[in-house]
Amino acid sequence: MASKKINITIPEEILKKINEFCISENVNKSWLIREATSQYIENIYKQKELEKKMKDMQWAIETMENLRKKSSGFIDGKSGSEIIREFRERG
Repeated sequence: MASKKINITIPEEILKKINEFCISENVNKSWLIREATSQYIENIYKQKELEKKMKDMQWAIETMENLRKKSSGFIDGKSGSEIIREFRERG
């Protein structure tokens, strides 16, 4: 993979923490910033995917509840599950 140089602006306090970390962990700043950026982006994508799954699950729950409400009491005041149970028992 080809690498490109970039210039970034970082507050002095953060740069100090970066430098201290790199010295203590024996890594260079480029590696640290690449790793941190990659993990940050991956976490954002995972969070978005989780939020989408949660919305989809909420939609499914609401849809099932609406169907349950519509189907209850449709024959002689019995729910669909009650009718199925009676049918099985007659079996």
